[in-house]
Amino acid sequence: ALKPFIYGMGIDQGTIHPFTMLKDAPMSFGAYNPENFDNEFMGPIKARDALVKSRNVPAVEIASKLAPPGLHGFLVKAGITRMKDESFYGMSLALGSSEVTMEELVKLYAMLANGGMLKPLKFFRQQVNDEAVQLLSKEAAFLVLDMLATNPPPDRGYRSDWVRDSLPVSWKTGTSFGFRDAWSIGIAGPYVLAVWIGNFNGEGNPAFIGREAAAPLFFEIIDSLKAQDPEMRNFQ
Repeated sequence: ALKPFIYGMGIDQGTIHPFTMLKDAPMSFGAYNPENFDNEFMGPIKARDALVKSRNVPAVEIASKLAPPGLHGFLVKAGITRMKDESFYGMSLALGSSEVTMEELVKLYAMLANGGMLKPLKFFRQQVNDEAVQLLSKEAAFLVLDMLATNPPPDRGYRSDWVRDSLPVSWKTGTSFGFRDAWSIGIAGPYVLAVWIGNFNGEGNPAFIGREAAAPLFFEIIDSLKAQDPEMRNFQ
């Protein structure tokens, strides 16, 4: 679920654009040899497709080319509270080896919808938040959302923009190490929606796969929101 921010930083630093051809093939980063979730490789792949298909190797390669302070510095600046020293993670940080709470993840995705500006969450109507941090450029945030909007809903096989009067959804899934957490998170209309499935004791379960466990519920909630507000359109 953190891969979109690697791509956003890569866009801002001029390393990639959505149609940059990346290599999804066996690669070594020192002693680290990342593999994909399906243990297979797709060869040459566009950056947009690598993000949507959540390919691990291209994400690690982009992260390895980021200028300091890189992904670790980005997450620290974003206020991720449980970050350890960068040397603890190595390149595995690109694949989500850090612990992130749902609130922190929602803030990061809301940042994309707010033109790259990270803002504190508001829990009360009268709450005033003046603090804001520009984490990504407006252009990078827009392109990342546009890339994520090409991700087809699970079991549908088509993109939302192929259907008349459909609601564009920019979304991503995540599956943590050891199948402890299944995530689905994204932006639909004026909402940032996050779904987490897991055990409160942290015990893993092979069924906890983001696209299979969390994504169907994610889209059921979106369908319910749209049923209540048929005119719901782009995020604000």
